[in-house]
Amino acid sequence: MKRIQLQQLLLIATFLVLAVANIAKAQSGLVPLYTERLNPGTIGQFQNLKGRGIPGYTQPIQMVLPQGAHIAPVVGDAFADDQPAPQTYGCLIGAVYRFRVTQIPFRPGAELYPSVEVIDRTYPPAGMELQFPIPIHITQEELQLALDGKFVTRVIYLENPRTAIPNAYEPGFQPWFEVEPGTDPVVTADSLGRPVAIMRLGSRRPTVEDMPGEFTYQSPPIQLFGNPPPAPAGGVEIPLGPGPMAGVPVHALAPKAQPRTAFHEREENVRRNTAPWSMQQHYTQPQYMAQPGYPPQR
Repeated sequence: MKRIQLQQLLLIATFLVLAVANIAKAQSGLVPLYTERLNPGTIGQFQNLKGRGIPGYTQPIQMVLPQGAHIAPVVGDAFADDQPAPQTYGCLIGAVYRFRVTQIPFRPGAELYPSVEVIDRTYPPAGMELQFPIPIHITQEELQLALDGKFVTRVIYLENPRTAIPNAYEPGFQPWFEVEPGTDPVVTADSLGRPVAIMRLGSRRPTVEDMPGEFTYQSPPIQLFGNPPPAPAGGVEIPLGPGPMAGVPVHALAPKAQPRTAFHEREENVRRNTAPWSMQQHYTQPQYMAQPGYPPQR
């Protein structure tokens, strides 16, 4: 009995050592911490623990579908009314949301149920959050793949500003590329930029065997924003501060220096008469520390 217990303890210790080693490798970049193999919602919760998201912050997302398709979110344990895409919703970071896609072009009567996991937030101009949501596009090809029994994972990420291609895309177009077989899309997106959302699309449908809240991911809170107007063409100018007033010289707007006091003059005299640090090695402490106005260093 003692030998068995000892083997169990050694086995647990081995597991702990392996876990610590994997975490260290993940932090060093040798082993990715976030992968597609994690359950939906795990990455977003890790991001919240790291402080990426603000508790209770609502991140707008925009679901974009082929023309004619409709979409409906889960509201209160049930799907809401179908609305023509695109539609904008407010989602919590770390939560997983289930949607229903109907009226798919060229597939009358077919329905699909994609899920969206928001794993990070964006920082749009203040007051224009709805004009700059996270765009999540689902193409006709992806819908067809899901209807044929395939599973599609789309990772939306923000490009690295240092390596981004300085090309302007057409409004409403989301560039994408397909990773090679056996390549993790989450790891690929993390190496190219900052992932913010994951869309998963398959052929699974709700059944009576599902536990309550299992298919809908416990119906997290969601806000319905409809289809707000897009951002103005040409971008948004953010003022850096008030401009110069008419008829006032620029030098008059500069902040005035604080009046000099006896303490400031004594401080300058001490600094001026203090020898450089390399010449003070034989002192027990720097010379200026003994001057008035400087407390002793402990």
